[in-house]
Amino acid sequence: MTTPQAVRSDCVFCQIVKGEPPYSLIYQDDKVIVFPTYEPVNPGHVLIVPKVHAAYLNDLEEETAAHIMKVAKKVAAAIRKSDIKCDGINIFVADEEAAGQEVSHFHLHVYPRYKDDGFGFKYDKAIHFIRISSIAMDETAKEIRSHLK
Repeated sequence: MTTPQAVRSDCVFCQIVKGEPPYSLIYQDDKVIVFPTYEPVNPGHVLIVPKVHAAYLNDLEEETAAHIMKVAKKVAAAIRKSDIKCDGINIFVADEEAAGQEVSHFHLHVYPRYKDDGFGFKYDKAIHFIRISSIAMDETAKEIRSHLK
């Protein structure tokens, strides 16, 4: 875990937190800023970005991580009440490059979904979502549990 930093000059989200470049503000408080992404999955796709620079989820202070989820709940409710087409909501984090993270500043995606919107996760059923034994589940649980603090 790295220590969160106030802002970094080489980080686009840190620049947005500072007001550069211009963005369309939805919400902000002392911990986060919320704005629409310029490459949305669907109209209404927004990002919740902590104001301190933290590259990954593990780098966030626990209080900030919890606050981000509280804001996500409020934003999701606002999207549902709006005139934006929405039959469901995805909340998504890409944590590190292998998971699809493109900007090394933690951010939470909140975006509306609707039937046949054409978006979805693609995977090979022959490789993913294959049932494992209870022994394998126990081994996985034991390994992760051993690293919980």
